[in-house]
Amino acid sequence: MRTPVFNLFKAVCAVLLLLTASCATVKIEKPAESYLRDAVRPQPSIIGFTAEARLADIQAELNRSFSGLVYEDNSLDDNGGDNLMVKAWKQGDIQLAMRDNTIIYRVPLRLWIKAGFKTTRLGITLSDYREASGALALMFRTAVNLNPDWTLSTQTETTGYEWLTEPVVKVAGINVPVKFVADLILQKNLRTLSSAIDESVKEYLDLKPYALEAWKSLNQPLILNEEYRVWLSMQPSGFFATPIMARDGVIRIRTGLQAVIETQVGEKPAAGPPGPLPRLKIGDEAGERVVINASVDIPFAEINRQASQYLSGQTFTQGKRSVKVEAVSIYGSNGKMVAEAKLSGSFRSTVYFKGIPAFDATDSTLMLRDFDFDLATRNVLVKSAAWLYQGGFRNMIARQMVWPMASEIRMIFGEANRQLKNYRLADGVFLRGQLERLSVDDILLTPDGVRPYLSADGKINVHFSSFGMKN
Repeated sequence: MRTPVFNLFKAVCAVLLLLTASCATVKIEKPAESYLRDAVRPQPSIIGFTAEARLADIQAELNRSFSGLVYEDNSLDDNGGDNLMVKAWKQGDIQLAMRDNTIIYRVPLRLWIKAGFKTTRLGITLSDYREASGALALMFRTAVNLNPDWTLSTQTETTGYEWLTEPVVKVAGINVPVKFVADLILQKNLRTLSSAIDESVKEYLDLKPYALEAWKSLNQPLILNEEYRVWLSMQPSGFFATPIMARDGVIRIRTGLQAVIETQVGEKPAAGPPGPLPRLKIGDEAGERVVINASVDIPFAEINRQASQYLSGQTFTQGKRSVKVEAVSIYGSNGKMVAEAKLSGSFRSTVYFKGIPAFDATDSTLMLRDFDFDLATRNVLVKSAAWLYQGGFRNMIARQMVWPMASEIRMIFGEANRQLKNYRLADGVFLRGQLERLSVDDILLTPDGVRPYLSADGKINVHFSSFGMKN
């Protein structure tokens, strides 16, 4: 027979068991910490090289080098005894024009001609010579092409002549044909004049020394900001070019350098020797699209500091039950971020949340998409603490899973834009550009923290300030 004392003892034990159970720590399986290998491939870019030379400068140089007496025949007996002496001087400036890749030019000449005849009959030599003057313009054209080895090739040919003042030479009442004179001067001057044209064009449009200087410079990291140690590094892979073209009196050579461009913060990135200047690939379009790739490392220490600042000590209450967040820790697990929250109060345990790291472009923040309880935590809460699972506890934690990145973005891309206004690579070689649209292409979790990969579209050109100029 059970006494009242026994029943009281039984009731007290039951209460103690309930109290003990409610204060016991519930063990929840922790998601394994793991990190994926870095498989992010930065997007390649095309950096434009636009080299320009004014046709007027080439024309001025040509007129300086090609002047005075340009043709002289002082013998009446040469050329098979042609009984002709001719001198030709440049008269006025050579005029240049250009269509597509062809230079068209006109060379005005002043002529002195001595012509006549000489004959010997019966041992007696008879001769009669007359002098005359005239003027004509010779016409030439030169095709200019850029070769894969960065050299220029030119091909000059005659396109005819035009008499400005036709000389009239009469000997013994007979007109001496002057077309022969024009053809003779044209053919004799073709080699001389084409050589002068070729030298001037090659001297003004020689892109190779500038490209080589830029190639060496771009293979080395460029410091954008010494205080924050912001570096711009490139991995060039090849050159493209369009055929030489002219417009509005300006000859343009448009080339493009294909490269992967990245910005980094910290120590100077390693760089190997640049190697030889790659050959050009000549095509219809060199392209100008530039993508600046950047990675911003956010250490877990900083992520945990911010999360702890806003969550540690926070209390969540549902009815008569409540929990207090004692500590928060963030780490990576198979491509997702895990938020580990140690709780005290009505439910003593360490619970786990998972979310996919993502970038919110509206406010430039790192946040967690699809943030929810980890599966093992969810199973325990459904059975043991449904009030915690179904309440707003998850939302309270989710609201603090946000980390601002605006300052880092402003620093990297703001400094890049500032420097790219006129970044000196070498004497007479400048890097100029403007970055525009920003996007985050991927986010990688590393053992040290979170690494968002950002990219900015824009245009970058290498400008040669002394191209087409002579000292």
